[in-house]
Amino acid sequence: HELRVVVDDIRKLSTKRVSEIVTESDLLARSISSLAINSKASWPFFTNPSFPLIVSNFIATTNTHQIILCPLVHDQEERIRWTNYSQSQQRWIEEGLQFEEQQRLVFGDADIHNHDHDFEGETNAIGMEKIFPGIFRAPNGERVLEEGSGPFLPIWQTYETPTKTTSVNFNLLSDQHIAESFDTVMGTKQPILTDRLDKILQDLFPLLDDGEVSYFASGPFSMLLQPVYGNSTNDEIVAILTSDVNWAALFSLESDKSIPAVDVVVDDQCGRKFTSRLTGPESTFLGFDDLHDPAFDENEMAFPFAPLLQTQHVAGSECAYRIRVFPTQEFYDTFHTSTPASTAAIVGTVFVVVCIIFCLYDAAVHMQQKRIANAASQSEKMLSVLYPKSVRDRLFGFEHDEDPNKVAGKTPSGIRARLNHDLRKTAAKYQLKQFVATTRPTETGMGLDPALNPYQSKPIADLFLHATVLFADISGFTAWSSVREPSQVFTLLEAVYNGFDLLAKRRKVFKVETVGDCYVAVTGLPEPTKSHATIMAGFARECMEKFAQLVKALETTLGPDTGDLGIRVGIHSGPVTAGVLRGDKSRFQLFGDTVNTASRVESTGQRNRIHLSEETADLLAIAGKSHWLKRRDQLVTAKGKGKLQTYWLMTKEEEAGVKISHNSGSADKPSEDASGAFKNVPSGIAESSLDLTSNSLEEIEMLLPPKTRRLCQWNVDVLARLLKQIVAHRLAINEGSKGWENELTKREQEIRRQISVLDEVVEIIPLPGFDERVHKREQDPNKIELSKQVMDQIRLYVACIASMYRDNPFHNFDHASHVMMSVSKLLSRIVAADDVLDGSENAATSDDLGWSIHDHTYGITSDPMTQFTVILAAMIHDVDHSGVSNTQLIKEGNKLANLFKNKSVAEQNSTVLAWDILMDPRFQDLRRTIYAAPYELDRFRQLMTNTVLATDIMDKELQTRRRNRWDAAFNTSLALSEATKDKVNRKATIVIEHLIQASDVAHTMQHWHIYCKWNERLFQEMAVAYKAGRLAFNPAEKWYEGEIGFFDNYVIPLAKKLKNCGVFGVASDEYLSYAMENRREWEEKGRDFVAELIGRHMGEDG
Repeated sequence: HELRVVVDDIRKLSTKRVSEIVTESDLLARSISSLAINSKASWPFFTNPSFPLIVSNFIATTNTHQIILCPLVHDQEERIRWTNYSQSQQRWIEEGLQFEEQQRLVFGDADIHNHDHDFEGETNAIGMEKIFPGIFRAPNGERVLEEGSGPFLPIWQTYETPTKTTSVNFNLLSDQHIAESFDTVMGTKQPILTDRLDKILQDLFPLLDDGEVSYFASGPFSMLLQPVYGNSTNDEIVAILTSDVNWAALFSLESDKSIPAVDVVVDDQCGRKFTSRLTGPESTFLGFDDLHDPAFDENEMAFPFAPLLQTQHVAGSECAYRIRVFPTQEFYDTFHTSTPASTAAIVGTVFVVVCIIFCLYDAAVHMQQKRIANAASQSEKMLSVLYPKSVRDRLFGFEHDEDPNKVAGKTPSGIRARLNHDLRKTAAKYQLKQFVATTRPTETGMGLDPALNPYQSKPIADLFLHATVLFADISGFTAWSSVREPSQVFTLLEAVYNGFDLLAKRRKVFKVETVGDCYVAVTGLPEPTKSHATIMAGFARECMEKFAQLVKALETTLGPDTGDLGIRVGIHSGPVTAGVLRGDKSRFQLFGDTVNTASRVESTGQRNRIHLSEETADLLAIAGKSHWLKRRDQLVTAKGKGKLQTYWLMTKEEEAGVKISHNSGSADKPSEDASGAFKNVPSGIAESSLDLTSNSLEEIEMLLPPKTRRLCQWNVDVLARLLKQIVAHRLAINEGSKGWENELTKREQEIRRQISVLDEVVEIIPLPGFDERVHKREQDPNKIELSKQVMDQIRLYVACIASMYRDNPFHNFDHASHVMMSVSKLLSRIVAADDVLDGSENAATSDDLGWSIHDHTYGITSDPMTQFTVILAAMIHDVDHSGVSNTQLIKEGNKLANLFKNKSVAEQNSTVLAWDILMDPRFQDLRRTIYAAPYELDRFRQLMTNTVLATDIMDKELQTRRRNRWDAAFNTSLALSEATKDKVNRKATIVIEHLIQASDVAHTMQHWHIYCKWNERLFQEMAVAYKAGRLAFNPAEKWYEGEIGFFDNYVIPLAKKLKNCGVFGVASDEYLSYAMENRREWEEKGRDFVAELIGRHMGEDG
């Protein structure tokens, strides 16, 4: 009977542990799948940067040792791509080792790897041993490249991270048993437990760390294969997650008390067994055989192992694990009794019943406690983001101090305790903890009417006499965000705030909140510290440095002007009231004059500077940091504060003598010679012998300014993304080159011989119709990988274009990128087709959705080449612009004006130059990726010429033709009678032209600061031309009136046309709203602004 109770516990606990491992493994697999979906990665090319963190939690929960993520590589083509991918992504090994080292330092875990390694093999750029270049098998321990047709299951991310990289890319399917288990998983889509590791994967063990080999040799282990799905419907397995299962640990009991030993024999019923000896929570592996005492054969008790988990056996499918339990001599001696059998039966029966009841009750209690603990853990995680620890303790009702009434006795110890209690009450640190401990749920809100105090308890608040508050505001954010998509805005804020949060945790600064683009933090509470001002000053200096690094890095992702963003910081020290203002969405908040003053100090500061109040500066001086301070020359006037003496906190660069830009505008200034005349030279490439037909990418980029190089990378990313869409569409059509090479070469030569681009402009550009079969076959463009040759050629082409832009204040590569960003934004709104989705409840699930979006957008969304070409045209539309108007070039008799017959001179020149560069033999692969057939080349050329020539808005003849085309397309009373397809293509053509026109003057339809920035650059460019005698009139004389007329006669009508054509959704409303608002502000502030422009750029000529 005693043995039956133990066996019952063993059965329940082993089943529970297996269930927990399977459940946790499934949750881990789902987490990995969710992270891959959110990152828009395509399997198998996914590396999870959070893998060590989430897997360490899994290991801690399940008591496993090794977790391996093995992506599924389907065929030879994916295997070749995997080779390149794995070689470029092996940095996860170093990052995993660093994470484990941090864990070891923090938690003192001696089992975590020590990372001082001497690598014997070849190492990569970061000092790690290189992984094997491809998926391999390892017969007799020798790594041999896999060459089969697939599938393959390479070892990829592991935890613990391997200190030897020799096992990475080992193909698990090279083991026959694992291959059979994998086939079962693919068929059933359920996890499976393999046979013992001592019987399988013998080729893998010579590749493992010595510690891992020793660990797996210490007892019986199996491997759990858990499928990882590529989507939420669980219909596609994209990877396998493996975890080791320690058989001996499965059968230990939870009680801390030792029991007499029992022998547990695991029998697969095919002749293979192993034995463990169980003594309460201790389980000792005895050996690979049935090693129980034969004297107790008749006392055997058995049960099947985890019947709901499928298992795989080397010996065959008829094998199944059965757990057999035998008493030992010690167990028999302990429980053997001479009581008559009847008495023993009664006592045993009662005992078993009590045990069952106890076990059931104990299991119920454990389950309830687990649910409560999980709920409490989740609540604490959420509250930890919002409140300091001491306030969280109050919300949970924890007590931290004894009742003072209990220490008021007359004994010496009571008197001493009361004295200590009174002394602690005077400390600031104690104040918050004291009111946390004294509040009870039964308090009546200090005697107030419940209607006046609905919470019926004291507020969670206190006064902190010594604190320092920081406000950090992103300078230029409002204008920057006005031209970005919402996802880009949040990408910036999340990156910046996460960087600040990490610094705050390290320095023990408490983050209070973020309000828009303003970051608020405090030191000196809830744990008071004398060095609160010094800590905050150091935090501010690090935030300044971190912000500069982040915006420069993000410019290649978020586009122009990101690197120009600055940060303005204000700090003030003084008393602060802090607490939780209860109610809906309550948060820990700060109140008081100190907070208001800190905000005023920030608002009166300067871009990229840390502004200090006199109180904070005094505290820093007392702390010996006077060398950090610089007294501000003038007093500042703060709202509600009057005149204040403030100080600048020197950043690390300023201490080192590095000059930092503190102006609120762009750091870019035009080049001027001694006479003030503008130098018309390429973008940052003066006095150089650059040859675009022979210089390498590195040579061209070396001559470009850093900001231009970052803009180039952003342009490359945008173009590459659209080029992938072209490739995906072409693959869906199932059309390749089809032997078009000779025809393409001939057609390219014909186009190149054409001089007058203007003659190529057409009334209607025929766009391809909608093909439902192609629409359904088209794969995710994110899964397309452009070849290295194509990517290198895109980078080279963009660098060549950037170098061909002159260093004009307005018509430069920076402005071209700004136009390109506006085009990209408008195109994204077209592709979204929100009006279609909003117009019908069933549109999103309808089979006609593709047709609906195609018709709604006049076919623009169905042709990736149209989107690519318009973006490319935006990038090249002002190439080699001389900084003067077409009218001036014609007046001067410029050779280009003669060449292009005095029509759209700059626009035709830009088109010819950019096209000639693209036709260079070095861009052969890029051209064949853009177009693969003559009809695609013709459409690409037509789109290019129509789009670039549409930016000439000063030619009256072209304006009249465009106005007539608009009326023919959208004015129902004047619409032409023509075929439906021609009507749609006519509308598409005019929409494309208006899209590029709106983007070319997008600054007039964006935030006021953006408008002022580009307005000043245009004025500056015209002022330079005027001083050089290349402009017939003084721009200062009619600049104010000219802008009013430009808004009324061009910008606002253009914005209304964007709205009327009906394809841009909310973007058209946004552009029209900004145009109207800018026009109103210009009317109000324009004269003063013009006066400033004249003072800055005209000098005596003004």
